[in-house]
Amino acid sequence: MIVRQSFLIRNATSSDADTIDRLCVEAYEEFRFRVGEINWPRLRETLSRTSELSREGELIVAEDSSGLLGVVLYVPPGRARNAWLRTLAVAPQQRRRGIGRQLMRECIERARHDGAEGIELTTADMMTVALPMYERMGFAKQLDLGNRFGVPHARYVLKLR
Repeated sequence: MIVRQSFLIRNATSSDADTIDRLCVEAYEEFRFRVGEINWPRLRETLSRTSELSREGELIVAEDSSGLLGVVLYVPPGRARNAWLRTLAVAPQQRRRGIGRQLMRECIERARHDGAEGIELTTADMMTVALPMYERMGFAKQLDLGNRFGVPHARYVLKLR
């Protein structure tokens, strides 16, 4: 466990599942109209099962005395030698505290520790706060992936070696 800026970064536990699922839906609610009413129910359903991603990797959460503040999925490197990040979400009322950045840093440190050559993520152009943060942290666009949930997505990579 790591304590940073008055919040703790730790691995999620099974008891966090319901809170993680609610937090992700709440965090992405602002994009409801951007993805459209046709795509929102499908995206909401996907987000409401974020805790199930623990089968794919390590769910990492940020918390303080008020509860969970944010979550991200870290997937260690496999055959491709790159680690992956998925579903970074920070509770709307907790934004601007550096929570997303610290969750990202934790994933980057884990990737380095795991010997990854790089770390990848996919994101949408509608992520007007997250996308510039990723770029400031050194992630570069690798590939346009077309539309997902009605919005353009792209793969970004941070080379570690």
